[in-house]
Amino acid sequence: MYVTDELQKELARFPEALRALVDAELVAGNTVLEHGHGHPAAPAGAYIKLANKVRTRPRASGDGLHFQERVNASHAGEFTDADQLFFVLEAADPPPPARDMDAIRAAFEERVRKSDDERFWEMR
Repeated sequence: MYVTDELQKELARFPEALRALVDAELVAGNTVLEHGHGHPAAPAGAYIKLANKVRTRPRASGDGLHFQERVNASHAGEFTDADQLFFVLEAADPPPPARDMDAIRAAFEERVRKSDDERFWEMR
């Protein structure tokens, strides 16, 4: 993958373990979606967001890195070091499919019907 001069300068600031993780991911075919300063990185640090989940190492803490699984619209997981100034983020998972509201309503109506049958059986 082509790495811009701006991204190379940003990567140079990262701790060695995080830099090695990004390098390994780029060689494996992952790409960088964005990089910047801000949440979850402190103003003194930075983050790099990868397009896919990390595949070159376990998605777990170890080897000087801390991993945290996330379930939000921003990112799916994050790797950082002990100082927590620099982060390697994984892109967010796609949203789950929309729930079938017709099926939900039908199930509710069936529960109400059964409940009404039990409660008001003598009125028939």
